[in-house]
Amino acid sequence: MSPSVASTQPQSASLQQLQLETEALKKYLAAQKVIIASLERRVGRSLDTLDVHLQSLITTSEESALWYEHLHSMQNEVNSLCDLMSDTMLLQKLEAGKVEVKLEPLTLEPLLVAVSRHWRNPKDGSTNRLIYEIASDLPPALADQELVEAVLTDLLARSLKYSDAVSPVVLGAESLGDRINLRITAQRFAPAGSRDFATEIILCCRRIEVQRGEVTCQQHPDGLQTVTIALCIASH
Repeated sequence: MSPSVASTQPQSASLQQLQLETEALKKYLAAQKVIIASLERRVGRSLDTLDVHLQSLITTSEESALWYEHLHSMQNEVNSLCDLMSDTMLLQKLEAGKVEVKLEPLTLEPLLVAVSRHWRNPKDGSTNRLIYEIASDLPPALADQELVEAVLTDLLARSLKYSDAVSPVVLGAESLGDRINLRITAQRFAPAGSRDFATEIILCCRRIEVQRGEVTCQQHPDGLQTVTIALCIASH
């Protein structure tokens, strides 16, 4: 091999690496723009809603039931804003690598039962809509229990809240190769027609990605969606 050819190969590899890093940066910046635009819209709507309720409180007698309804609505709006800001701050910490990730062998069956128990046995008299499709003898995953639990709880809550009341939600788990796939299939994970949940979606992905996992979403012909969380299997 001539010296000129040998010197060209490292340069080519360096250029390819630079191109990959540039592409990754572009995707990151695009995701950040989506988050910022979503936050601006949601915060703007919340502030407008709070202003409407505040004006109603000013003009409504404190003795009326309507006054308390407006006060309750304001409290709900403030709580939603606080949750949104909390998610945004956590997302930024994850992006900056400032969240401690504890990867250890995690037995998944007890975790899946724990996060879904509330919906498997509803106390408000509603029908159980959650279906289990958990494979037997799942190997332990290499994961952070707190982060996985947060993602599963959030996805289950969203799927059951925003899907139609008669639409079932399927929680499944199976091992495939060197991964364990946790999947939730539901009609919706956000309000119908709404696209302003970029912060929650990306937060869900980052919580799994920092564990060397991956989150994917599949749209089915019947309108259902499946969110799959792929985790590494713990080595024996």
